[in-house]
Amino acid sequence: MLRGPRPFSAGPACSRRCRAPNARIARSVRLAAAAPAAQDVTLSIAQSLAIVDRARQLKESLPGLKADAVGVQRITGDVGERVALVAGRDIRDKEVIMTIPEKLAVTSVDAENHEVVGPLAAEASELTALTLWLLAERAKGAASQHADLLSTLPEATLSPLLWEENELKELLSGSPALEEAQTRRAALRQQWQLLEPKLQAEAARYPPAVFGEQAFYRAFSVVVGHAAFLPSANCFALLPLASLMGRTGNGNGCDLDFDAQLNAVVVTAARPYRAGSELLLNDGRPNGELLLATGSLQDSNMSDCLEWPAALLPADRYYMMKSQILESLGFAPTERFPVYADRMPIQLLAYLRLSRVADPALLAKVSFEKDVELSQMWVQSYEEDVKIAQQPNLTPKERLAVKLRLGEKRIINATMEAVRRRLAPIRGIPTKSGAMADPNSDLKEIFDAIESIPAAPLRLVQGFMSWARGEQDPDWGKKPGQGPGRGQPPRK
Repeated sequence: MLRGPRPFSAGPACSRRCRAPNARIARSVRLAAAAPAAQDVTLSIAQSLAIVDRARQLKESLPGLKADAVGVQRITGDVGERVALVAGRDIRDKEVIMTIPEKLAVTSVDAENHEVVGPLAAEASELTALTLWLLAERAKGAASQHADLLSTLPEATLSPLLWEENELKELLSGSPALEEAQTRRAALRQQWQLLEPKLQAEAARYPPAVFGEQAFYRAFSVVVGHAAFLPSANCFALLPLASLMGRTGNGNGCDLDFDAQLNAVVVTAARPYRAGSELLLNDGRPNGELLLATGSLQDSNMSDCLEWPAALLPADRYYMMKSQILESLGFAPTERFPVYADRMPIQLLAYLRLSRVADPALLAKVSFEKDVELSQMWVQSYEEDVKIAQQPNLTPKERLAVKLRLGEKRIINATMEAVRRRLAPIRGIPTKSGAMADPNSDLKEIFDAIESIPAAPLRLVQGFMSWARGEQDPDWGKKPGQGPGRGQPPRK
């Protein structure tokens, strides 16, 4: 059985190593490293059909597993074959579509109590412990009591963390994902270097053929890509069937969590589903993070974004006053904000306003042609990548990379176009309507007000503090990603 000595909801094994899901996932994935992709990780039609059969048998044979509303289906996508869960019938909104007893889930508790890797797992991070467990159980083959679960998991994922270095530099050139992938690869290499002496010291217990460096990297990619985070339990878990579910950032998929009363993991539909529709897990990560973590990304991902930096100017004569204002609101003098293709957080706009109210002369010095330099970061233009994406003979890695690059460029192009439209009058460029009304009058009012500081400092500072505290904007005090404000930033 898969039950560990402690339930999900209690015990130091979870609490000492788990944090909020997105931060926890991001930190753990930073521990991933490169491994030469000597083996093709894409599925053939025969392999995908075999996984479908095993998953269907798993659904019928596991004791306590309730998944009557769920079907298993092979899907052919632009990156190759994959196996997905689909609605076996019409599903209602908020309906529980799958119940997985706690004893069927594999967590770090199981790894710590494993007869082979337990001592190492007890000293390792949560996802590393699961990786060691996966390696040990795979070595048992059909003799493993978890063989049914393992047979539905891939040997590795298409995560860029497993790509060759030259592939990374060529396919992700200009993308923020390149630097992040290199950082995470280096971090997991360090993790392996810490494990390697312990494995070599007990080679009979940890045979190199099983616990080798490349096998470790590949197994880690599977754990990161397929383990589900359970918010109520504050743990990651490998789950039968549910580990096959794809991810969506559109908020219209399914929610997965641990139910303490049922002592089971429960998957709940967040919307109605028609029979045959693919069941996806809600996952609010952008495509760059999804690709690094899971080796896949979502078309039309509403959560896809780029993080843009913003900072106060150290030379600003009001730097200290602004720093205090930001600190009172939970912000630092240097921040990063998510920018989407069709919207940006209102906190970014307010932050930029605050950072630029020192001198009205700064307005004339701001260059709105910087986007030309920004565009030069890309090796190929947007149009060139569109043509590449239309080629039918791309490899899976090339297909994923071009989809990621196109998504990032859409965000940049849409944002810069919105800025141009917004600032057209101030640059002396007529709008489409022909009107020259200045939509940036609020900025000019702030500049004018700052000029009156020497004459009326107390009155101005009080009014300025009221504005900065968000008394005129209820969403200003929320950090990106907190509360309902994240999904409701101003449209461009």
